[in-house]
Amino acid sequence: MKSLQKVLSLKLVALLLTTLWGGQVLAENFDVEEGQGVIHELLIDTNSLVIDGVMYSVAYDAQVQIRGSYGAYGMLQSGMKVEFEYRRFSPDSLEIFHIEQLPDNTVLEES
Repeated sequence: MKSLQKVLSLKLVALLLTTLWGGQVLAENFDVEEGQGVIHELLIDTNSLVIDGVMYSVAYDAQVQIRGSYGAYGMLQSGMKVEFEYRRFSPDSLEIFHIEQLPDNTVLEES
């Protein structure tokens, strides 16, 4: 029994080290970019947004500002103009970590 516990403990330590080390490598292998646009769809089930036809996942700890105050992901709405920062892990994996509602009269930059 003690040898099984020792093996499981070693495997757990190995898993933790691999996860921590792998997370560090992942953290260094992405680009941070900025964007602006209009929210077209809020997908609560998948914690994602469609902004100007592009799907972004939203980090669970994302900073959200609505009308200059702290907000929450679920308070965002279709039609809102937003400015956001996101991580590009790959061409198909984009994750917003900061999003801020812009005033309704904001003219968005053409891209």
